[in-house]
Amino acid sequence: MKNVTRLFLDDTGIKDLPCSFRNLSGLLNLYLGRNKMCMMPSVIAMMPQLSLCTIEGGDNESGKQEKEGLHLQLQVEGILTHSLCSSKLEYLDLKYCELSDGFFPLAVAWFPNLTQLDLGGSNFAILPECIQQFRSLWMLKVDDCEHLREIRGSPPCLTYLSAINCKSLSPRGTGVLLNQEPHEDLCIQFLMPGRIPRWFEQRSRGPSISFWFRGKCFPDYALCVAILLRDDLHCNPIKVTSILTINGIVLSGRYTIQMEQLLVSSHLSFGLGGFDYRRALLFENEWNHAEFSYKAQQRSEGEYDVYHDVQIQLIAKEIGMHVQKRKSSVIMPDIRFTDPYKMRGLIVMMMTVSMVLPNYNNQPLNLETRIGLWTLLFLTHSALGTNTLT
Repeated sequence: MKNVTRLFLDDTGIKDLPCSFRNLSGLLNLYLGRNKMCMMPSVIAMMPQLSLCTIEGGDNESGKQEKEGLHLQLQVEGILTHSLCSSKLEYLDLKYCELSDGFFPLAVAWFPNLTQLDLGGSNFAILPECIQQFRSLWMLKVDDCEHLREIRGSPPCLTYLSAINCKSLSPRGTGVLLNQEPHEDLCIQFLMPGRIPRWFEQRSRGPSISFWFRGKCFPDYALCVAILLRDDLHCNPIKVTSILTINGIVLSGRYTIQMEQLLVSSHLSFGLGGFDYRRALLFENEWNHAEFSYKAQQRSEGEYDVYHDVQIQLIAKEIGMHVQKRKSSVIMPDIRFTDPYKMRGLIVMMMTVSMVLPNYNNQPLNLETRIGLWTLLFLTHSALGTNTLT
């Protein structure tokens, strides 16, 4: 029994696990999908080597989880002992187990070393502050939690959150995640209802945003991107594929992301499919022009996994970009959000005008007039929204 590392007990009708289950001392992965349990077996937290556990509810015959006709309601109950706190469980999947708000305090105590947690299709209304005690948790899924209204806490290492089809979750309820810029060392991807955070300096009403950078290396580590879709797209999921155009060369993301309303991703390549920058022609001492955009597909009505292309204009609301100010970086590339060549031409023109344009006495412009022209240039430059970071 000590040599058993994986155990599949799906669809077996098991209601509980006895204490003797601990004799499977070498067990690493345990699968208990679609059984008749009504309580989380406490012996799971006592397994010395268990790192992955799946206790999914619902009917999987059609290749997807259905909320109708659930035969599993999971409630965590029991008295904690010191032995429970030694659990090495890292991945816990409890999709469609109809968990309530009382789950979280006990889960924090039972499974302190979790790194990935999937609670999709549950009944809880609040993600409480105590989830911050999951010190190692980097992935959290709460898709299809229709009663979820508010997120009050965020684990310190959280980099991936998916809250798709959370119909009761409002933009205000996600504020704790979006009110402050993430730490520069975290590569985050959040998929949920919401609004583009205020700390995004650049925004574009549409499906694309342009910027210019200087150097032979693309500064993907310094750029955060946010995509906001229209508010009325909750009925059918959207899949987006990221597109990056650098000096006319189109680079497409390697995979597609499913989202509902808001996607926030730091480090432009992280969570957006990745890009093969070797195809792009970059100028070392000149400005490189880049444009970030995306294409979209929407699930067909009445079909589970059939998607069709949709026009971006029909679903796009806003796109945002933010430049992270990395204190640990010695050299930061120049990044601008207005065309530097256009501004260079405007500067040359204003210099020429201020030097040679005569006044009504047929004399060169005096100093006060030149200052006025340069002030006008500065105001025009600021109105265009130029943002230069060095």
